[in-house]
Amino acid sequence: MQARPLRGRSAEMTTALSVVRSTSRHGSSAAILLSGPAGIGKTALLSAVCHEAVSTGMTVLRGKCDPIEQVWPGAPVLALLRSGRDEVCTRQEYERITRLVDEPLVLAEAVAACLDAAARRRPVLIALDDVQWADRVSAFILRNLVPRLVGLPVVWAFAGRSDQDAAEWFGSEPVHVERIRLAPLATADVLALAADRLGHAPDARTGDFLAAVEGNPFHAGQIIEEIARSAGRGEPDAVPVAFAASVSALLGSLPQSSRELVEVVAAAGRPFALSEAAAPVGGNPGANLGPAVDAGLVVLRADSTVAFHHDLVREQVYSTIRAERLRELHRRLADHYLAAGDPLIAASHARAAAVPGDLDSATIMIAAAESLAAVSGEDAGDLVMAVLDIVRPDQPGWLDLSLRCLSVLCRVQWAAEAVVAADQILAHVDDSTLIGRVESDAARALWLGGRVGELLTRIERALRLDTVEPGVGVRLRAVHSLAGARLLDGQTAVGRALTVLDEARMSGDEQALALALEAAGHSARNDGRHQQALRYFRELARLNGRSLVAEEVIELQFLDRYEHAQTLLNQATAEAVRNRGERLPAVLAAQAWQDFNLGRLDDAEAGCQTLLEIGPRLGDAVYALDAVIVRVSSALLRGDVDSAATYLRVADEIEGADAVLREPGLTVMNGWIAAGRGDHETAREVLRPVIADVAERSACSYWPMWPCWMGLFFEIGDLAQDKEFMAAATKVTEQAAERNPGVASFEGVALLTRGRTEGDVRMIERGADVLTHSPRPLLRGFGAFSHGRALVEVGDRQTGLAQLDRAWDEYHGMGAWFYRALTQDMMRQAGARLGKWSAAALPPAAGWASLTQAERRVAMLIGAGSTNKAAASELGVSVNTIGTHLRSVFAKLGVRSRVQLANSLHEESL
Repeated sequence: MQARPLRGRSAEMTTALSVVRSTSRHGSSAAILLSGPAGIGKTALLSAVCHEAVSTGMTVLRGKCDPIEQVWPGAPVLALLRSGRDEVCTRQEYERITRLVDEPLVLAEAVAACLDAAARRRPVLIALDDVQWADRVSAFILRNLVPRLVGLPVVWAFAGRSDQDAAEWFGSEPVHVERIRLAPLATADVLALAADRLGHAPDARTGDFLAAVEGNPFHAGQIIEEIARSAGRGEPDAVPVAFAASVSALLGSLPQSSRELVEVVAAAGRPFALSEAAAPVGGNPGANLGPAVDAGLVVLRADSTVAFHHDLVREQVYSTIRAERLRELHRRLADHYLAAGDPLIAASHARAAAVPGDLDSATIMIAAAESLAAVSGEDAGDLVMAVLDIVRPDQPGWLDLSLRCLSVLCRVQWAAEAVVAADQILAHVDDSTLIGRVESDAARALWLGGRVGELLTRIERALRLDTVEPGVGVRLRAVHSLAGARLLDGQTAVGRALTVLDEARMSGDEQALALALEAAGHSARNDGRHQQALRYFRELARLNGRSLVAEEVIELQFLDRYEHAQTLLNQATAEAVRNRGERLPAVLAAQAWQDFNLGRLDDAEAGCQTLLEIGPRLGDAVYALDAVIVRVSSALLRGDVDSAATYLRVADEIEGADAVLREPGLTVMNGWIAAGRGDHETAREVLRPVIADVAERSACSYWPMWPCWMGLFFEIGDLAQDKEFMAAATKVTEQAAERNPGVASFEGVALLTRGRTEGDVRMIERGADVLTHSPRPLLRGFGAFSHGRALVEVGDRQTGLAQLDRAWDEYHGMGAWFYRALTQDMMRQAGARLGKWSAAALPPAAGWASLTQAERRVAMLIGAGSTNKAAASELGVSVNTIGTHLRSVFAKLGVRSRVQLANSLHEESL
């Protein structure tokens, strides 16, 4: 039966099968993207690819996406794990994985682990049909699976109406991608199909008739079947008319009960279990199925589900159902799936059945949105907005549904829509307490979305209400102080936050206390009081779990407690895997800062790449901005100013955060880029407003008070010969040291900047000595450099060169080539010439010598047979970071599989 649908596809077949055979022999990753309009033969060609893969001994996993978008998220990908004859995971493992659906990142890793293990046993073909209907979670998982399995013997075979979506999943991965766009069949092939079916060559009249199908094999097959069954039927004017007439005639020939069954399956939009059909259909579905199967409209599959032969048949049947009847069918299906415990599928049918004022449909949809909120914010938000369009304020259940809608919109961080929903509620209620509750919820959404100016305006309006219940009033004041943490100077924000915190403790309102603690933590941080901020965030963790663990980590980093910060990061990662936590992007951002501050630039850059890939998709624009800043900083430390400028432009494409969150971090980066190009005057002018804001008052952002940025500010002022600018930077460093006693990074930088301002070599020496205890290699290098330069300038050349050499080692060890070069130039001017300089040239662009230290460690482990997960555990980094490193390794070494990597290791005697 394969020969007919594949007639005329020999070239495409040859291309697709060669990819399968190559992977089977050589063990490299590859992809086949089949595309073309409906009925063009994609499914038949995909079946042939799967058949060939089986014959070569590959494990074949095949699935199909559903046209109903709100099917359980990730279902097509999860179904792959149990689709083949070879078991890639046990039933117990499968059940465990399906329970991870509310955390896509963890789910992707669990699926990848199963496929990784399967691909190590034998090559794997992963075939997925109708990818144009892939739900968002499935697309997200596939996008993460591709880099995770790079280098393993995996063939991805995707069929869809366009290859653009699937092609995007591969991006710049080192995976061979073969695009096969199926064109219409030649007329000769269509006529040959007719001869196969009719038993003779078609006559001229029939040939003219078949020429009208324009090469679509499915249309041709359907019409040939009709010709064979109904010889003598009149010639239609066009293929769609003939096809529609054929389907309508078949439907009309069925008994009423059989036709109703076919209509229900069409409305279901996906294979429908015959055992479940009694509820929405009624009667005896088994007895009603026979005529529909005999007519060739539907088929009973091996898994006892009823499905159409082709989606075009379903679409045609669907189009013949009257609108009123269609709503009735969707209503039945919604009730059926709700009773069966599938609220998401029920919601898709409720949405199709809904009309304005339909509270029953709206109730089903909001329940599904609440389930979806932790899985797919976009799907949940879409459902909520549909609910808001259905319900009417004069209906009894309107207020409860609207409040639930607002809650979901806040959870998924749809700030604009949450405000719209809040305003719709506020326009129809007069109770002050309810108004306060709604405004506090809307304000929380605005905070998460970074729209703090609007937040403040709305909360201040709500605070003017006189009859708000005490607990709700405290919530409003707590949110007001939270906004102040981003808009007010540090001291003022701290004062307000502490006042509200006392009120919240006395009120007994847990939500108010959580908001007040968060406000106090952010305010203390922006005021540079990091020990206090840490206490507030830890109390908040005890109150409602470690949802803000990243905030604790940042405070520990400020306090030079990097070992403790890493302990929290490790625990957070483990908890995310075990408990499906929702803040993994925040943890990844905190880990990126950890790596950057400790001089692990390779790991920091790899983590940032992962964050930039997943952050915007999950709605975490703030963390994506952090990733941009770390990447820009790393590039500048390496002396690659052009790449830094390119990375910075990525920030313009990231939406979801107001300027108050984007600044002054991006301003600092712009100033540093100007300095990297030698334009110190421009750098100083760019940074002047930032340093003035911090020096004159405690700023509303902690950004400039990182010790390394203050050292940078001071250096730029020195190069621009601006003593006033240098004095302002010194004032900030001393303020930070005073507020964080005993923290070497703050105290050392303060002593250095004061000593350099006053030309006091002994004070510079004290600062450099204190910085030897800092965990940050960049600051240790800054201290040794400053001390060495001062000593050389006062004539103590030998001691000064020893200090400069120590600075060179610090910069070299972390890959800060820019500062290493500055140090080397100063030593050369002092008459030093060291042999290690020539051996420390910049690495080449390709080959083993081009690998960074982190990439080399990953290459050694993977080449020796470790899985990504095992390598991540060995190196103490995330699996995503391993994948990013591995892609870079493949590109630099010019290999496409782990086998080739192992061979390269052997050839290099490594």
